Amino acid sequence: MKSILALIALTLLLTLTASAQEAKKLRVLVTVGGHAFEQKPFYEMLDKLPGVTYKKIDLPKDAGLLKPGLEKDYDVILMYDMVKAITPEQQQAFVELLKTGIGVVSWHHNLAAHPEWDEFRKIIGGKYANNDMTIDGKPQKKSNYTEGIDYKIHIADADHPITKGLADFQVHDEVYGSRWISPDAKVLLTTDCPKSDAPLAWTTTYGKSKVFYFLPGHGQQAWTNPVFQELLVRGLRWTTEK
Repeated sequence: MKSILALIALTLLLTLTASAQEAKKLRVLVTVGGHAFEQKPFYEMLDKLPGVTYKKIDLPKDAGLLKPGLEKDYDVILMYDMVKAITPEQQQAFVELLKTGIGVVSWHHNLAAHPEWDEFRKIIGGKYANNDMTIDGKPQKKSNYTEGIDYKIHIADADHPITKGLADFQVHDEVYGSRWISPDAKVLLTTDCPKSDAPLAWTTTYGKSKVFYFLPGHGQQAWTNPVFQELLVRGLRWTTEK
């Protein structure tokens, strides 16, 4: 009888432990749409990220979900979309969500999303310019990209929680040049690759939301890099910390 009770108690303890571990996982909403990518290795990489559980939505179809109240179901939005536009009402609802407070990680080609919505560059702290333009009264040249090159990533801020303890590393990926980057952005990663602007990752805030922009991540060779994965997880977690 005692052995049966002990077994029941152990089973209950393991169940409660597993539930507690699951509850501690970051609840991530992944946005995709507007740009093709290698889906199988992409989702395999997300499946393996430690301490993360996620759901994927497609933009602009599901843009109506990005509104106040979402923060009750998700800790952070991982934006991997390059959607051209959402409605003005959806834009306003998204802004109100960020004023309420939710983590945001803007990733790779998301820098080119919402090309005609000027507020979006203020949200993520940067912009991929599709044409020559003027931003905040200053000329901004058309941005450019180069695929499939090897380049070195340098840790620009070794004291930040996202980068602390990590060393410079090499990736095979895509870079962007001639981007607009907010002067208020706190740069964490840089490169001396001549095809790229120096900043590769930065943090900013919008409303009550912490924002991390992370440029690397065009394809499988970056996604499988363990340092890349560590930075992505740390970035997700940092945006949720109060």
